[in-house]
Amino acid sequence: MRYTRWSFFVAGILAVAGFAPCQQAAPSPDGLNPLIMRVNGEPVYAAEISLVMRTMVGQLEQNGSDFEIEQVLQAATDRAIEQKLLAQEARRFGLSPDEERVAQQMAAADQRAGGREALAATLAAGGSSPEQLENLFREIELGRAFINNQIRPTVQVSDDDVVEFYNSNPDIFVVDEQVRARHILFTVDEGADVGADRQARRRAEQARARALAGEDFAELARKLSEGPTAPNGGDLGYFSRTTMAPPVAEAAFALDPGEISDVVTSSFGYHVIRVEDHRPPGLIPFEEARVQARTILTNQKTAETVGTLLKTLYDNADIELLDQSVPAPPGQPPAE
Repeated sequence: MRYTRWSFFVAGILAVAGFAPCQQAAPSPDGLNPLIMRVNGEPVYAAEISLVMRTMVGQLEQNGSDFEIEQVLQAATDRAIEQKLLAQEARRFGLSPDEERVAQQMAAADQRAGGREALAATLAAGGSSPEQLENLFREIELGRAFINNQIRPTVQVSDDDVVEFYNSNPDIFVVDEQVRARHILFTVDEGADVGADRQARRRAEQARARALAGEDFAELARKLSEGPTAPNGGDLGYFSRTTMAPPVAEAAFALDPGEISDVVTSSFGYHVIRVEDHRPPGLIPFEEARVQARTILTNQKTAETVGTLLKTLYDNADIELLDQSVPAPPGQPPAE
């Protein structure tokens, strides 16, 4: 982004984030979470950038990607400014964050940390707090609301665009061997006693016997299955070996179309599976890929529009640097 040249030098953030030995940062009441800059008058603290950094590092590590912490710092600083600018636009349009999503993200953060007290202790070590993390999530959700309400509806994707995208990007729509199957699921609660487990298996065996006797499998699934696919006749759609629970995938790929499995045990419970179709590896037919292609193309065009807007917002933003060790960005006066 526009200010990567100077975001590299934000002082103290690596120490706050726990990625380097403690360094001398700009003065602040607690010394841990200095005020780094103001974006159109709104403060950006070191801990805000460190929180973004931690998210980025977690994603990179999960993907097995190599990275330099200094580069992550640059990207996190830019991301923090972007979030601030998009949130400001959201408020300008009178939008509000999705508080349910904010609560879900806080609950997930609590769980990852081992509880709210553990989360608070971890954040306090970096000069932050659960309240500041919650405000960060709320700001992200404001930006999401702005994109979904003000940007995405303006993005136009024609049928011709979708066809062209499908034809130009065949690699996206190539799949491994797939199976289409239905199942009847009898769930077993975690910690259920032996009697409940046996009862669920017995019901699965009875359902299998009825299917083998000629009853319509889809109708049996609607009546008997305890899984979320029951209303659709147990239809699991097409899936590859790696996108389904291993016991279910192993059983399904061993069957020919029309065949019914033995009772299959998985972490979800007991399944009876009927294979509808086998599809060799290759390109997904356009009619099946149409929705996916439109979604990908819409997301790409939305991202391009957001990027163009952010450049404009950057160019017109009043970014005031408050850390003397940070060089002023192009067009901005040095900190007083």
